[in-house]
Amino acid sequence: MKKFFAIAALMVATLTVSAQEYNWAAGLRLGGFNGLTLKKYQEKNALEFGASWGVGNYLTVDGVYEWQQPVIAEGINLYYGVGGYLGLAGSDFCLGAEGVVGLEYQLPINFPLAISLDYRPALNVLPGLAPNFVNFGFGINYCF
Repeated sequence: MKKFFAIAALMVATLTVSAQEYNWAAGLRLGGFNGLTLKKYQEKNALEFGASWGVGNYLTVDGVYEWQQPVIAEGINLYYGVGGYLGLAGSDFCLGAEGVVGLEYQLPINFPLAISLDYRPALNVLPGLAPNFVNFGFGINYCF
């Protein structure tokens, strides 16, 4: 019963929190590809750029255009978008397209921090056609 009340109190607190507005976010993404990210927010959209490294000696830079909309409560946003990447896969040049869908939550604390969970499917075009459908990630961003 105590767990039920704790969860209920957390849900009520989440629904009543107001988010702080910010224009930029810089952070870290951990998952299928680990990397550093930089995000520029616009009114309902964002541009996100990243530098990632992954298993198999991958090193890429990417850019994604994202649409965002609030869901569940203020401070929680659904984002989805499309973009592309280029980089190195071992000694080969790689080029591809990617998508993203995820949830971001700006923490209701005085320190401007946001966390996110996302899924980024990708389709490598060069050096050969190869899909990558196993790229889930957790992000933590400092917002300014």
